[in-house]
Amino acid sequence: MKDGAAGGGRWYGNLPYLLVSAFALAMLAVVWVLQRHELDIERSSMIRDMHWAEQTMRLRMDASQDFLQILARDLGDAHLKRDAFLVRATQYIANNPELVNVLWVGPDGEIRWAAPFETTEWTPGQKLPARLRELLSRAQGSTTGVYGPPPGEAQDVHRIQYLVPVKHGGETLGTVVAIFDVAGMMRHLVPKWFTDKYLLSITGPDGQVLARNSSLQETDDALRDVIPLAPSDIGLTMRALAYRGASEVPRALPTAMIIALSLLAAASLWYLSKSVHSRRQAEGALRTEYAFRKAMEESVVTGLRAIDLEGRITYVNPAFCRMVGLPEEKLIGCLPPFPYWPPEGMDELDHNIRLTLEGKAPEEGFIVRIQRPDGERFDVRLYVSPLIDAAGHQTGWMAAMNDITEPLRARAELQASHQRFVAVLDGLDAIVFVANAETDEIVFTNQVFRSAFPGDVLGQDSWVVTAPLNLKRGDLAREPRTLRPDDVPCELFDGEVRHEGTGRWYHLRDRAIKWVDGAVARMVIATDITDRRQMDELAARQQERLDHTARLISMGEMASSLAHELNQPLAAIANYSMGCVKRLQGENFDREAVLAAMQKANAQADRAGKIIRRMREFVKKSKPHPESVKLHEIVEETLGLAEIDARKLGISIRCDVGHDLPAVFADRIMIEQVLLNLIRNGMEAMAATPKVRRLLSVGARRTDDGQIEMSIRDRGEGFDPADTERMFSPFFSTKPQGLGMGLNICRSIIEYHRGRLWAQSLPEGGSQFAFTLPLQESDHV
Repeated sequence: MKDGAAGGGRWYGNLPYLLVSAFALAMLAVVWVLQRHELDIERSSMIRDMHWAEQTMRLRMDASQDFLQILARDLGDAHLKRDAFLVRATQYIANNPELVNVLWVGPDGEIRWAAPFETTEWTPGQKLPARLRELLSRAQGSTTGVYGPPPGEAQDVHRIQYLVPVKHGGETLGTVVAIFDVAGMMRHLVPKWFTDKYLLSITGPDGQVLARNSSLQETDDALRDVIPLAPSDIGLTMRALAYRGASEVPRALPTAMIIALSLLAAASLWYLSKSVHSRRQAEGALRTEYAFRKAMEESVVTGLRAIDLEGRITYVNPAFCRMVGLPEEKLIGCLPPFPYWPPEGMDELDHNIRLTLEGKAPEEGFIVRIQRPDGERFDVRLYVSPLIDAAGHQTGWMAAMNDITEPLRARAELQASHQRFVAVLDGLDAIVFVANAETDEIVFTNQVFRSAFPGDVLGQDSWVVTAPLNLKRGDLAREPRTLRPDDVPCELFDGEVRHEGTGRWYHLRDRAIKWVDGAVARMVIATDITDRRQMDELAARQQERLDHTARLISMGEMASSLAHELNQPLAAIANYSMGCVKRLQGENFDREAVLAAMQKANAQADRAGKIIRRMREFVKKSKPHPESVKLHEIVEETLGLAEIDARKLGISIRCDVGHDLPAVFADRIMIEQVLLNLIRNGMEAMAATPKVRRLLSVGARRTDDGQIEMSIRDRGEGFDPADTERMFSPFFSTKPQGLGMGLNICRSIIEYHRGRLWAQSLPEGGSQFAFTLPLQESDHV
């Protein structure tokens, strides 16, 4: 029996130690789980931040790609001249500092234009390095563009290059080359908050660090992650590292505390087991426990306040005192109104305390404003719960107070940002609406849309509401309902439509985007272009009248020569007719001689008729009528008009236009006008040339790109090469009495036919004007 009792005593004596060990193990497991959970949260937050930064960079790079592709398309359509190219590219570089240069490179690799204006690294006429020819050929074979390393980069500068082919009608006209600075991409594309939070670096395919935002070194306990950057075909990756601050509590401290406290509790138990009746041991254990509880109480950041059933403050913790800025002795025993209530909120706070004492406090708590002694106000949320004593009786109410000033400020800023976004869209002079791609329901409209389509349209079918705009589902490039979030953004429609009700014209752009809820949506922007279309039509009519006036002026200058030319066949007709009359009046006449004279008279009359008919066709006012015509026929008609002045001036005309050349698609009269103007300019340029050297050459040949090139060469004095482009400007003339409109009209006519007109001064003396015409029908003509 004694042995059994002794064994039972030992078992009960060891039970506290077993419980302390179990508690320590449980606490260590909890700490480990919490630390792992905290680490997972930090890692998840870091991954989300990295994906957000990568998406921001990708959207900016996609926007730059769209700009460069539009630039290449405008160059391919010959809508963009050098000055316009430089202005647009320089302005875009100024708005996007990560973009260093934009180059327009010809098919042979020669730089033609370079932006910005002040760039010295790339100059027109410079050849791209030989090592980039393969990349250039890859870009010319692409439809959207390719990425690659930049040409001529220095050892300490890391850049990437984006090349977009410039094509027209299946023909490659050159390449638009954009050079991005990797360090600039990090500075300007990565959000500021992201660079403040993480140590970032961008590495190349070989692992070399191309750019970083800090010179700090990595540490072993840093959170890190790596994510590939768009564009993916050049192998750029972004690495982010998050450091733990030096002021943070070491991660091993909770474990050490638990182990230490567990050992301390075990030691206390050992001492208690040795000296149960020792008062000193009991008081020491009590003080240790009190200190531990006090430390826990003071480490809590949530303010705690207890009141009794009458509303009197019975307890506050240090966090509460720090929040209200008052010491504990000034708060304990206070009845409402409390000293931290602001005067303007007395009624609301008094109502809240009454609800608390009545047990009607809401579960979500109260949001109230309190003040510190210095007058500073801040917002808090109070959670109230009953205070129960050891006997199970309610002795008061416990309130937990959290400072929510910063969250409220963030919410207010978010609301203000939303209001600014709506204000910007409402300020646009364009119709803007967003519709769900799956259900076609309208989810957003701006003020202009609501004015154009009155009524409550949110939630309605966008195709029904916007039916007057004449945009049909079949007009879209892709079916919106089949698009996935990974397929957007993408262009669905870009063109001009006419409003059925008002008759006004709109430039409408329909684009698929990802909406705020993550769903695919259609964003439609319709800009009123009625005034612009009217101005274009008016300009076209004015140009037509100007062309006709130019022909009349040309014929007016040739009037005297034409009169002299007509006088010869008319005098010959009169002579032949008079001779026939005299022979017929005689009794005997030679029938064959009379017939020969009449045939000659008929030939002279036909000659005079051709001259008059040619004049009438040339000055006749008509709309452009492009058709398939033989170039040699146009040249023969024009030379028939020009040979009169040529004979008068003693100028020989040599024509080298073969009858075997294919037909061109052009307006006969307009091309005759261009030829006549250039031929007469050439003849006038040889006024000071000796007559033996006065030769005007007219030639034509077929080019390799499927066009006909026409050239007019004279032996005059030539012109200053500096005036090569100016001579095609309106009102610029080298003639004392010239109007300066002839060459400008000629260039307008040739560009209307999708051709090109240029001039050059010949080294041997004289000048040459040349232009091209298409062989087949163009979409523009």
